[in-house]
Amino acid sequence: MKKLLSILVACVMLLCLFAGCTQPATPSGDGGGTTTPSGGGTTTGGTGDPNADRVLYVRAVKSLASLDWQATTNTSDMQITWVQIFEGLYGMDEAHGGYYNLLAKDINVSDDGCVYTITLQDATFQNGDPLKASDVVFSYNLAMQNSRFNYVTSMIKSIEAQDDKTVILTLDYPYSAIAHTFWSIKVYSEREFNEVVNSGVEFGTVIHTAATGPYIPVHYDPATGVKLQAYENYWKGAPAIKNVEYRYIQEDSAAVIAYENGEIDYFTDCPLADWDNISAAAGDNCTLVKGNNIRFLAINYLSPTENNILGNEKVREAIFYAINKDNILIASTSGYGQKAYEYMPSEYVATSPNVADGSFATFDYDPAKAHQCLLDAGFTEAQIAAGIKVGTILTYGAETAEKGKAAVVIQANLAECGMIAEVEIADASAVTPRMYSQDYDIAIFADSGNYDYNNIRQQVHSESLGMYLVKYKDDNSPFDWERIEELVDAGVATADVPERYRIYTELWKIVMDSKTMLPLYHNAVGVAWSKHVNVGDICPTYYHLDAFSWAD
Repeated sequence: MKKLLSILVACVMLLCLFAGCTQPATPSGDGGGTTTPSGGGTTTGGTGDPNADRVLYVRAVKSLASLDWQATTNTSDMQITWVQIFEGLYGMDEAHGGYYNLLAKDINVSDDGCVYTITLQDATFQNGDPLKASDVVFSYNLAMQNSRFNYVTSMIKSIEAQDDKTVILTLDYPYSAIAHTFWSIKVYSEREFNEVVNSGVEFGTVIHTAATGPYIPVHYDPATGVKLQAYENYWKGAPAIKNVEYRYIQEDSAAVIAYENGEIDYFTDCPLADWDNISAAAGDNCTLVKGNNIRFLAINYLSPTENNILGNEKVREAIFYAINKDNILIASTSGYGQKAYEYMPSEYVATSPNVADGSFATFDYDPAKAHQCLLDAGFTEAQIAAGIKVGTILTYGAETAEKGKAAVVIQANLAECGMIAEVEIADASAVTPRMYSQDYDIAIFADSGNYDYNNIRQQVHSESLGMYLVKYKDDNSPFDWERIEELVDAGVATADVPERYRIYTELWKIVMDSKTMLPLYHNAVGVAWSKHVNVGDICPTYYHLDAFSWAD
């Protein structure tokens, strides 16, 4: 017995020795151009934290287009690159009023409203380099060369570094919506960005440590997903959740099953058609909130299809009157959404035109008016009865997702009113460039996260080339695009809210009179999470993983 006990003690001591010598492995990825970040203190193992190796699983509706914030254009991508990885001078917290100071520690504005003196936080990039004013200048100069960001940078006259911690931003004119610029433009590490580009690699195609955010990408493969690891030296404090994996699950039905099986810890923008099942599985760990979003119909009046039939204002008006928004709500949102008449919900944006004022045209379902519009357009009763071809309804996502369902409903609505339309649904990466270049007939598009009505400029102002769907400024334009752009500029030239409201109401009236953009619905946002995680205040769009923690 004594000999047996001695052997057992020796075995235990040997096991302890091996355990003490074993170091937790730093995630190194498994393909897709993955490497392990070498700077910034990224290793989370061996800290004594019992949750150091736990992984938070988040559903991604599509593969991440890029790890470069400038190259991500849809909300699901921006939720990762714009919030978890990169940061700007301002952040966005939808649960607590919108914009807030982030990399900008303090901002002083000159009396004429044109010069901003910005003091930076004592932050570091994930590669360990300190954040400097020169990095901010570099990042803004890059964004100013990108036409996509014209709508938030065109007012900038110059930007320069006064010293390592002070940026001087000078505007051509007072611009009351500058907060959205400070939120939209993220900051790169100039050194690392240049090193990546000079090596012959396109920035964003491989993982990097060129951001200041709370999470570092440690694996990236456009086909499979992305993995993040907490930046332990994050300037606001190390995140409690150390490892995050985005699981690419395109089909909503598969995502619901994954959540019910405990394979997803955070499930945002849940499919509303399955909300009853999701909420039953989630219990108290779910909520349904009104989203700050818009789904709208755009008509390309320049489309050559069917001899430019959509260039006829009466045909566009007939399309508007043919659409039954109640049917769309049932099909697309299971009745949880709300019919839309404004581009931005007035509850979220104080300067948004409000339909209750009756100051702009609205188009509710009216088949009789749609029929009369077609007659006024010059079509005969026989042609209407046979069906008039108006082109293709283009949208993105899955056929079973909300915009796909909306397209099918609209197709049926048009058919009932004597108009024939095809439906084309594809991945956003293939569809949105076509929309932005006006290579479509009719489109269903989505926008979200707007906190200043100046954001409408990305849909109506010619400086937003590569962002808008309807090209109002054109040699063949029948619209008063000069007045549209005058109103856009006037809206940011004053900080007076009632005056901005008046300006934007006139602007929206012109847009609605053009019969080119029809607000369809504001979608509700369903969010569900695991019982194992605390998620804090729910943000319907730009959630912050560094605010999460494990509940057990």
